[in-house]
Amino acid sequence: MVLLVIAFVVLVALSVIGCVLDARFVRKMRSRHPELWQSLGRPTIIPNNSIVNGFAVQRFLWHREYESVDDPGFVQLARVLRTFGITYIVVFAVVLVIFFIAPR
Repeated sequence: MVLLVIAFVVLVALSVIGCVLDARFVRKMRSRHPELWQSLGRPTIIPNNSIVNGFAVQRFLWHREYESVDDPGFVQLARVLRTFGITYIVVFAVVLVIFFIAPR
């Protein structure tokens, strides 16, 4: 049970970190690359966000389309966000496994 609580706390902490990274990414994109921000559906973190522009941003990250942007700081942040997303998925899968195998 303790392992499950620890795994849950880690998942919540990673969720908060992910929200902060997403906010920085969207803010940089909007201020430094407004045409890109427009083309991805003017994404925001919470208000007026939609599944469509959320998927557009995820596609942008997963297909590494950010590599063509001439802004090293923005590209580095996009790489970090993509790597974080992969890490989060792996940790989430591990938490699911722990949940199903942990004794109760």
